[in-house]
Amino acid sequence: MKKLYLIPISILLAAPLSSLLSASIDSLISLNEDLPKDEYFPFLNGVIIGTIYELAIYFIIGIPVTLIIDTITYFLGLHTNLKVYLLQFSLYTISAITLAYILDSDNFWAYLTVGIAVHPYFNILFFLKKTNSKP
Repeated sequence: MKKLYLIPISILLAAPLSSLLSASIDSLISLNEDLPKDEYFPFLNGVIIGTIYELAIYFIIGIPVTLIIDTITYFLGLHTNLKVYLLQFSLYTISAITLAYILDSDNFWAYLTVGIAVHPYFNILFFLKKTNSKP
């Protein structure tokens, strides 16, 4: 809770990274599809538009969820990095599944897209918290 400035930093790092991952997976899946002639940079457009959407979702939904998960971790009083990592990983996964279910319950791609967006954010935030903590 003390290092709240790490959350926006991790959001700014994770949004382009997860958007790049999502666009890469999408372009690999649609390799054999014919693209329209007027679409010159579909990959770059996907990364830029995905980053803008993900930034908004990270700031609106991600910050409160992060604060709730940090509070749960604090109250449980876990002391080893592995236990904290596994608990937070599972809580972020549950939140990703819940968000994907709210967005579109019957679509597997919703689960994949939200999962791709949540886990880079979590790993970057966890790494930043561990590197900026006192020994």
